[in-house]
Amino acid sequence: MKKIFVVAAALMGVSALHAQKYGATPEDSLSCLQNLSVYQEHFKQGNYTEAYDAWKQVLSLCPSSSKNNFIRGNTILKNLIAKEKDAAVRTGYVDELIALWDSRRQYFGETGYCLGMQAADLRAYRPKELRKALDLFTEAMRYVEESAQIKNFENIPEMYFNACCDAFKAGLIDKETLINSYDQSITALETIAALNPKNDKVSERERGINTLFEPFAACQDLIPIYTKKFETASSDINFLKKATRMLNMRSCTDSDIFFAMTEALYKLEPTPQSAYLMARMCRSKGENAQAIAYLTEDVVAQLGASDKENAYLLIADAYMKMNRFNDGRMACNKVLDINPNNGRAYLLLGFMYAGGAGSCQGDGTPVAARAPYWAAVDMFNKAKKVDPELTEAVNQQIAVYSAHFPSADDLFTYGLREGDSYTISCWFTHTTTIRASR
Repeated sequence: MKKIFVVAAALMGVSALHAQKYGATPEDSLSCLQNLSVYQEHFKQGNYTEAYDAWKQVLSLCPSSSKNNFIRGNTILKNLIAKEKDAAVRTGYVDELIALWDSRRQYFGETGYCLGMQAADLRAYRPKELRKALDLFTEAMRYVEESAQIKNFENIPEMYFNACCDAFKAGLIDKETLINSYDQSITALETIAALNPKNDKVSERERGINTLFEPFAACQDLIPIYTKKFETASSDINFLKKATRMLNMRSCTDSDIFFAMTEALYKLEPTPQSAYLMARMCRSKGENAQAIAYLTEDVVAQLGASDKENAYLLIADAYMKMNRFNDGRMACNKVLDINPNNGRAYLLLGFMYAGGAGSCQGDGTPVAARAPYWAAVDMFNKAKKVDPELTEAVNQQIAVYSAHFPSADDLFTYGLREGDSYTISCWFTHTTTIRASR
C-alpha cells in the first residue's frame, strides 16, 4: 500500500505531457508505473513467465514510456517460445513477437532496423514464410541504403543476402536477382563503414556474404548476366565498378566482357583502380608494354595495399616476358617490401635469375656462367617456404634448374668446394652456396 501512495505522489508532480507518456489518464499512469515495476523486477531475475502479464499491461497502457519495453519484450517472448510445449500457445507467442517490431517501429522509428529484425525473427520461427521474410528484408534494405541512421545495422545486409540465397535455392528469385542482391549487400556495408569507420564488424559481415556467394559466383554464371546488362548500362559507372570488381574477384578477367567493361570504365573514370584493371587486361592479352604504361608510380601509389602488391607483381611479370629481367627484379623487390612473404614474388625472381643467366658470364668460367641457377633455386626454395601452396610447382622448377648447376669436375677445376659461399655479381648481386649438379 505504501508503494502505491509513493507512486501516486510521484504522478501528481509530473507535467501533463510527461504523464501522457505513462498513460492516457492518471489511472492508466498509475497502473503503468505499477506494472513497469513488477515486470522489470521479474525480468532482472530471469523470471520471464512471471514478467509476461505485467509487461503486456505496460504495452497496452504506455508503450511509448521506454524503448526498453520492446527490447525486453523480445527477450521475454523468445524465452516463452523456447519453453512452450503447446503448439497453439507457442504460435500465439510467435505472433506477438513478429507484431512487436511493428509496434516498436510505430513508437520509436528505426524503420530499417525493425523491418530487418522482424524478417530475421520470421525466418527463425516461420521458415516456410520465406517470401514474406524476403519482402521485409528488401524493404529494410531500402532504408539501410537511404538512411544515415543505420551505421550500426551491419547485420542486416548479411541476413538479407542469406535470405536471397535461400530464395534462389527455392526458385523464388533468379540468378541475376541474386547477383544484384550481392552487389546491394556489399554496397550497403560500404555505406555503413563510411558512416561509422570504427564499426569493426563490417569486414566480418562482408566475409560472411562472400562465403555465402561463393557457390553461385562461377564465371559461367556471371559472364552471361553482365554481358546482357552491359548492353544497356555501358555508361553506368556504378554498374561498371561493381561488375569489374566481381569479375576480377572471381578470376573471370580473360573474358571479352571484362575487357569491354574495363575499357568503358577507364574512359568514363580514369582512376588508379580502373588503370590497374586496364593493365590486367593488357597483360592477359600479351600487351606487356602497354600494361606497364598504365601502372605508373603515381597510379600504383594510390592503390590499396593488396592491389598495390598485385600491381607490382603484374609489372614484374610483364618485364620478365619482355626479357627486361633487372626491371622485373626491382618490381619484385617492391612487392617484397610490401609483403615479405609473397611466394609469387620469389617464384618470379627465380624465373628471372634463370632466364637472365646468359647475361651473367662473370669471369667467363663455366662456373660463373651457371652460378645464376644457384640463385634461381634459392628463390624457388624461398617461395615454397613462405607459401607452402606453391610447393608442388616449385619442386618441379628446382628439379629442372638444379640440373644446370656446375658439375663437380668444374668446381674441382676452379678450386671451389660444395657448401662454400659464392657471390654472384652481374645485373643482380646474390650470395649463395656452392652446389654441384647431380
